[in-house]
Amino acid sequence: MTAAPWGSASILPISWAYILMMGGAGLTQATKVAILNANYVAKRLEGAYDILFKGGKGRVAHECILDTRPFADSVHVTVDDIAKRLIDNGFHAPTMSWPVAGTLMVEPTESETKAELDRFITAMLSIREEIAAIEKGEIDPENNPLKHAPHTVNALIGDWDRPYSREQGCFPPGAFRVDKYWPPVGRVDNVYGDRNLLCTCPPLESYAEAAE
Repeated sequence: MTAAPWGSASILPISWAYILMMGGAGLTQATKVAILNANYVAKRLEGAYDILFKGGKGRVAHECILDTRPFADSVHVTVDDIAKRLIDNGFHAPTMSWPVAGTLMVEPTESETKAELDRFITAMLSIREEIAAIEKGEIDPENNPLKHAPHTVNALIGDWDRPYSREQGCFPPGAFRVDKYWPPVGRVDNVYGDRNLLCTCPPLESYAEAAE
């Protein structure tokens, strides 16, 4: 990576500095906490989500993979829907569809506090409850918080014609009431964006003119 044409020469010094500052005891402790955090998340979400790649004693390593594929099959709730709903809770989604397509790989590392882990768990459990409501026919399968996520300020203060409340849409369990993160845009079509690239750079002619 450091020797590639567009690689980053800082990758090795950053890793070296981290190892040097942590030392052997620090790295060992960080590894223990990272494994503990991942297993705490996996255990708390067990039953609500299937956990992939558990060992013989039912534990995971430093990451846990949540299988969301059954929801896509049963009620057409995809991993994208869950990831975008997490934005309403103030979370950037974990790694999506790797190493298994249609899953979330949660890798909390050693840096997350228990309070933040609990907030994430609360968010994931509330999302599972919304999926369950679709499964039971209690909410519309296409007109619900998951399918409309993420919710913006404009959505909150504008005309609200959705069958769920503003509070449920914008302040789900786990979201901060104060200092909440508000996404700048709502739901976008990921596939369309990937297939129809739009350059927002100035035209090439402007660079030529500036050079002259």
